[in-house]
Amino acid sequence: MNQQPKPLSWQLWHPHQALWNWDLLKVIRNAVRFEIVYKVIAGIIIVVDTIILYMRAMVRRVARRGLTSLFFTPAIPENISIIYFDLGTHKEAKELVLMVDKILPHICQKFNCYAFEACQESFEKAQEILANRENVKLINKALCYQIPIDGKIRLYKDKKVGLGNSLYRQSETYEETEATRLSDWLHQNNIDLQNYICLLRMNIEGAEYEVLQDLVNSGLAKYIDGYYGMWDDLSKINRQRDEEFRAFLSDHQIDSVTFNGRDLNWFFRIKCIEYDINTSVQVGLQRILNQIKVAESDVK
Repeated sequence: MNQQPKPLSWQLWHPHQALWNWDLLKVIRNAVRFEIVYKVIAGIIIVVDTIILYMRAMVRRVARRGLTSLFFTPAIPENISIIYFDLGTHKEAKELVLMVDKILPHICQKFNCYAFEACQESFEKAQEILANRENVKLINKALCYQIPIDGKIRLYKDKKVGLGNSLYRQSETYEETEATRLSDWLHQNNIDLQNYICLLRMNIEGAEYEVLQDLVNSGLAKYIDGYYGMWDDLSKINRQRDEEFRAFLSDHQIDSVTFNGRDLNWFFRIKCIEYDINTSVQVGLQRILNQIKVAESDVK
């Protein structure tokens, strides 16, 4: 599909990628002759973007939990568990491994992770990596909203390492994979989100819109306490639909924080993301405590 040229303003601030964006780095790469100069400028951009990310994480905490939350973080009771969804796990499962091995164990005692990977090859390789982690379940399905009659959907393959596999970015090679709605899968597996602190990270190459439509229309979005990932792929595939997507996010007050492969190489970015994850966990804890109070009040 032919698209209008990207707005020049996206080079300074991309609606999904923020200041550290590939368009800006490409312009700098073309303008700067010396590699070392390019690396210095790119490094400065990443540092500034990380500072902005940290400030945003602090503002989000105050907005969601109040000013005192900057100084006090309550512990998670043993009887309350976290569910973490990783949509688009990929074959190396790096983000999921970080969550399971480093971040979640420092936050709570009980958590379960459900990881969805549509590509069969990536699914099998991720299984090998995650084999010894009992609280992780890996599912070989594609998540979308409009399910084909036969329950199968084409996953178009990229020519790289599978990072660009997509339901929407068409290519000559593809595989048929089973499709499902996340809401249907949760119902089939008797998982009631309202009883858990819920975190969701996804990077599914343009299908994020459909997953969120499903969560909103099924009434489950109100139980997702924190959204994470870089949801920029739709802007590369269909600019008009991306505009609809961003309007949808605004209308339903869905605000995600970056968490994908490019963040993993930067210690301070990961600390910012971990800080925001803690904020989301506290939001979920308060939601559950409020539910318990309402239930006890109804009994009385």
